[in-house]
Amino acid sequence: MKADQKTQSEVLQSFKGMFEAYKKKDLQATLSFWAPDPDVVVVGTGEDEKGMGITYLTESLKRDWAQGEVQSIGVKNFSVSASDVVAWLSADVAFHGKVGEGEFDLPMRLTGVMEKRNGKWLWVQMHLSTPSSGQEHGHSWPNPK
Repeated sequence: MKADQKTQSEVLQSFKGMFEAYKKKDLQATLSFWAPDPDVVVVGTGEDEKGMGITYLTESLKRDWAQGEVQSIGVKNFSVSASDVVAWLSADVAFHGKVGEGEFDLPMRLTGVMEKRNGKWLWVQMHLSTPSSGQEHGHSWPNPK
């Protein structure tokens, strides 16, 4: 069910807070928005970007930051639903940043799950994806080879 206004506001605050810490490459601040559990799930856009646990998340963050710099993150179509202490969300996000001397723009789709613990909404699952470039608008499948 659609989250009430208070829950939506609190989840959005945790969402934005985590990404602000991420942009600053602040490991401890970024991790403070995640549940410290061995079964948190993180799925990125790379073939090898899928794993569980805070150790995996920490290594993924360090790899991201070593390879580039995110300068801005745009968010559209943010939606939150919830039941008790669990909230699930979706958004369209657009990362703009630098890798070496070049800049990039990466539009993505994000889904996530947060759990409220001790009054704070914490990430327990995040999945980022990019639309298939081989799939035409209005089609359910990519073009065959």
